Amino acid sequence: MLLETLRPIETSYRGCRFRSRLEARWAVFFDALGIKWSYEPEGFSLRFDYEDLASSWMEALDITEDELLDEGFPQTFKHLDGKEYSYLPDFYLPELHSWVEIKGPTPTREEVEKAFILGYMASRAGRKKSTEAKTEAEVHRLRRVSFEQGVYIIYGEIPWPFPQKGNILGYGGTYYSGSNFLDRIARAEPVVGESRGQETEYRSLLMGQLELCWQECPLCLRVGVGKLGAPYCRSCHDHVAQHVLAHLAGYRVMGGAEPRYWRKNLNPADLKAMKLAKDLINPEFFTSGHKTPKLQEAYNAARSARFEHGQSP
Repeated sequence: MLLETLRPIETSYRGCRFRSRLEARWAVFFDALGIKWSYEPEGFSLRFDYEDLASSWMEALDITEDELLDEGFPQTFKHLDGKEYSYLPDFYLPELHSWVEIKGPTPTREEVEKAFILGYMASRAGRKKSTEAKTEAEVHRLRRVSFEQGVYIIYGEIPWPFPQKGNILGYGGTYYSGSNFLDRIARAEPVVGESRGQETEYRSLLMGQLELCWQECPLCLRVGVGKLGAPYCRSCHDHVAQHVLAHLAGYRVMGGAEPRYWRKNLNPADLKAMKLAKDLINPEFFTSGHKTPKLQEAYNAARSARFEHGQSP
């Protein structure tokens, strides 16, 4: 076990002076995957209205102010209402439009709140940019970026050989995680929700997404952050699902179903065909993106990196 989350050691790598060796190891991980990064990019001066922030969340959750506070909504920054607040994330990954914080095994409440505020501000800034775009193509591009951008807290040691459970808490940025096809089935056949214990933990982390980790699509090889145990990536999984549905259209088992799962209204035959397509797709193929050889090599490179005398690993 590296134990570097408990013993921060200033470390040099690629001309950067990292506050801890663990941060430097994650830089090695990004390099091994070919992900561009910048360390401690220029500080973000966040200007926000606390009341506006609270109101938007009350509206989104359809709850009262007292209920919002009972759920643990952050009051740490209430005294900063309308003032500048500086926040310096450890990494910015420009190609993924994402900010990354490296923390110990148990991020503090204040660390989570900072990520929450940055995620909210980044999302709001992205929406504003899209409304100011001059062309339809620019609007589409900016909206896509706003869906892709995320704020993540990577906590604990670097896993080996791959994460056994999620090691990232995040806000936004999981545009490619999951499947519209599976979501459509879930909406057609509602399942009893998560347990109260899971819901309480979710709320206590300010609606942060849990059980995230680094993933690689087994088809297009896209790398990003996604939900452990969920398909990665969304577009490839949905494309394969649609291909299977189209192929099934020629069989009697379809029974009048339409080979287009995105239709507004699904009839029983549609749902039957979608379930059959789901059974024909190997779930392990799309849910094993967290343990591909490329990722395992990156984890190994990060864990085995040596930084003696400022040398590169």
